Formats: sequence, C-alpha cells, structure tokens
Amino acid sequence: MQLFMQISISIALGIAGLIVLILGARWLNSSSLSKRLDQYVASPLENSVNKANAVRIQPRLITGSFFNRTITPAIHAIGGFFGRLTPGGAIEGLAQKLLVAGNPLGLGAREFYGITMASTFLGVYLAFVIIRRGTMTLNVALSILVLILFYAFPKVWLQNRINQRQKGVRRGLPDAMDMLSVCATAGLGFDQSLQRVSEYWNTPIGHEFGRVINEMEMGLTRRDALRNLSDRLQIREISSFVALILQTEQLGMSISDTLHAQAEQMRVERRFRAQEQAQKAPIKMLIPMALLIFPALLAVILGPSLPILREIFNSL
Repeated sequence: MQLFMQISISIALGIAGLIVLILGARWLNSSSLSKRLDQYVASPLENSVNKANAVRIQPRLITGSFFNRTITPAIHAIGGFFGRLTPGGAIEGLAQKLLVAGNPLGLGAREFYGITMASTFLGVYLAFVIIRRGTMTLNVALSILVLILFYAFPKVWLQNRINQRQKGVRRGLPDAMDMLSVCATAGLGFDQSLQRVSEYWNTPIGHEFGRVINEMEMGLTRRDALRNLSDRLQIREISSFVALILQTEQLGMSISDTLHAQAEQMRVERRFRAQEQAQKAPIKMLIPMALLIFPALLAVILGPSLPILREIFNSL
C-alpha cells in the first residue's frame, strides 16, 4: 500500500514538474510574445487595422475542443523546451515518420523528440523513486518496467498512428479508384478527377488527393506531386498507382482505361486481404479463449460438483 502511495505521489510530482517546464517555456517565449502584442496595443491610432485583425482572430483561439485549446499547446511547449537538446542526426528519420503519420497534433520532429526525452526523464525519475524503496526483485523489476514504458510510449504511439493512417488509406483506396475511373470516363481530366474525389471523400486518401492538387496549384509538376504522395504514405498500392499513372502519361495511353483496370485490381486485393484477416481470426481468438473463457467455463461447470467430489474422496 505504501509503495502504491509513493508511486502516486511521484506521478503527481512529475506532472507538477512538467507544468513548471511549460511555464518556463512560456516565460522564455514571453519576449517574442510581447513584441507581437505591442503591434496591437502600442499606438491606438497607428495600429487600428492590426487591432481589428486581432479582434477577428481572438474567437478562433477560444473555439475548439478542450484538448485542442489546452493539452495540445502544452504538448507543443514541452516538446519545444526539450527539443532544443535534439541532435541533428536524429531529426531526419523522425521527420519522415511524422510525415508518414500525417503530422499528428501538428508536431515537428524536434518537438516530438523533446516529448520523448521528457517522457524518458519522467520514467527515470519514477524508476529512481521505486528503487529507493529497496533492492528487492519486485522493486527492481517494477522500476525497469516503468522506465521501458515511459521510454517506448511515444514511439509506440507514433507507430500506431502510422499504421492507422496507412490502414485507412488502404481501406478507402478502391472506392477512390472507382470514382476516379467514373470521373475520367465522364470526360474529366486526371487533375479534375483528383479534385472531385478530394471534395467528395472526407477520408485520408481524399485529403491526400487534395494535397496533391494544392501542390500542383503552387507550381509543382504532376510528376513531382504524385511522387510526394508516394513518399508521404509509403504504401505499396499507392506506389504502384503513382508509377502506373506516370507511365500512362509518358506513353500517351488512356487514363480512363488505366484507372478502370487499377480499380478492379484494388477491389481484388481488398477481397484477398479480407479473406486473409478472416483466416487469421481463429488463431487470434485462441489465446483469449484459453486464458479467459475456458477457466471461467470450467469454474461454472465443475464448481457445483467440487463439494460432492470432496465428500466422496473424504469417505474413502
């Protein structure tokens, strides 16, 4: 009981330390914030236009969910505070993973690395508090477990976001290919078809198609925008789709026929993936059944007969 109370107190102290770090990060950025505020309040006559803009921006800052208004800025502050210690070599690979994950919470590479460092420091602190209770095997094992959990949690969370995003893109890709094929058959160009899909589908693949259109409007060629799409998602189906579109454009083939064939192939692959998941289901159900369902079933079936069996064996 005392160990549980000390762990709870340590977690509370760790949270208090994080709050202090947030306030410190805000204090470090107070000078830049003051300069920005001076643009609106220094001279009422000269900065009336800026004041009007500030009034229009203010409602945006107080709208949104509680998580977006409080937790997300705190995460950015913690990440920015520790991110200053980030080595340059660790940024590039992490930036690519964040790009594939869709930049969750708007985090940059340095901010996410800073959050990982903050979580690791908190895990080290909690492990130290636990191991101070003594060098018993339970305390040592618990401290190691806490340290591993706090160190691995940000990375596991990021990998989970990557898997969810890629899974969502794979799920919506066949339907998007069908709509692209219909739009191309109706006479729309490939760019217009992508724009129509991005406007119609509020899905990850629809958002990515909209980003391709935005990049082309900013001056990138279609080839570069599609290659950026492949690099952002890193999905085999998207890579083959991009390669097929670029080859079709280079050889002068029909876009509508190519999209129709690609849509059929995507539907076949989706059916095969569903069959594969159905075949894996019995194996995945085996462990929960063996650990949870079978013991409860045996207790229900054999429980009433245990007193009778005990009397029989005692009478022998």
